Amino acid sequence: MMKFYSQVIVLLFLWVIGYSQIDETLINSGFEQKDTITALQPLTIDQVKEYILSQRSEQQKEYIGGQVSSIFHEVIDDATVTIKIEGKHNDSVKITNGLFVIPFVYADKEKLLDFHIMHPDYHPFDTSFIVFGREPVVLSVKMVPKHKILLRGRVFAGNLPMEGANVEIIHEGNTHHLKTLGCFYDVEDYWNCLFDGMFKQELIADDLSDSINLMFTSRGMKPFQKGMTFSEYSGEIMQVKMKYASKLPEMPANNLNLKLGFPFATSDHDWFVDISYYRALNKTNLKRIAWGIDGSMYISAVSVSYPTLPNLEPARADSSYITGFIGPSALFWILSPDRRRFSTYAGCTFSVQLNNPQFVLHSFIGTRYFLDINKALSLEFRYSEYDRDVTHYVFNLYGDATHYTISEHFIKFHVSLGIQIVF
Repeated sequence: MMKFYSQVIVLLFLWVIGYSQIDETLINSGFEQKDTITALQPLTIDQVKEYILSQRSEQQKEYIGGQVSSIFHEVIDDATVTIKIEGKHNDSVKITNGLFVIPFVYADKEKLLDFHIMHPDYHPFDTSFIVFGREPVVLSVKMVPKHKILLRGRVFAGNLPMEGANVEIIHEGNTHHLKTLGCFYDVEDYWNCLFDGMFKQELIADDLSDSINLMFTSRGMKPFQKGMTFSEYSGEIMQVKMKYASKLPEMPANNLNLKLGFPFATSDHDWFVDISYYRALNKTNLKRIAWGIDGSMYISAVSVSYPTLPNLEPARADSSYITGFIGPSALFWILSPDRRRFSTYAGCTFSVQLNNPQFVLHSFIGTRYFLDINKALSLEFRYSEYDRDVTHYVFNLYGDATHYTISEHFIKFHVSLGIQIVF
């Protein structure tokens, strides 16, 4: 019984998975599943002749007709059939379901008939023969397909798929302009990113040595070019990695910063936290100057020693102090701020100390490295001086301790790491 229940559970699980699969033919993703379409099978000669005879009329009894299929026994549609009699154009028709019929004028003597079929996916078919009499001409034509591939790829910036990247595919003088796909809502109204960053294009060639050139461009990225021949493409989804350009696509006006200094990188083994916002004065002429507001905080561990009883070692008290600052700030970009690598800056913040109201200057110099178009890592060196009330203790002969505060002067310099967001 347990085995029966386990089998039922497995079947239900597989049924749920199968029911929840995305039907690619019902979504506008650009990728359709076509390999399950059943191809029409060619008719026999007798069936083709019966079809041609059914098209005959009393006024016109001379016909040439037949069926066109590939060498792989697949019926060909939408091909153009043209006949010429004695070098003069007679008629042209489109093939429907692989069948065609063309009437021609009765030949009271032998005449040369040129027969021609064109289809973009197949090599042209040409032949000539002599016609005479009133019997319909029945043909069964086999066409050789050209080389066809479905060129597919996915474009990345780093490890992220790129939506809307421009793709140019050049082949035999023809240029196909594409854009990489993005995410979409599927038929079940779920946000689906299965084809994010992908493109595809069907290409047909007469020769496997024909070349294919691909050009990828996108805002803020270096152009990327790739070349191959038909025989080199094995049908896989190509992975195209694009690199960021040396400059940002547009000059950012706003800059939001979050910085953190660790104890091992500060002079007094303090923690340092800073958040700031800057806006460029002008994105063209004064793009190197920015103003904004800066808020920072030191978390300091201060150790104070004080005497206790005679002939005993002094005691020590370790205390933590949080000192906050906020005020207007200005910076100057030494290297242009639209550089993606190491755009260096220097600046100064005129802050008010929140614990003990006083004006304090913080000077700093730093640089940054962009991870993508609008996010960067920063490295900054900062110097500051301020006064802070520190608690001291005194121990009397009765064993009682009292405390008092002394204003002490602190000099801080440290290195901080941060992240910047520009917009």
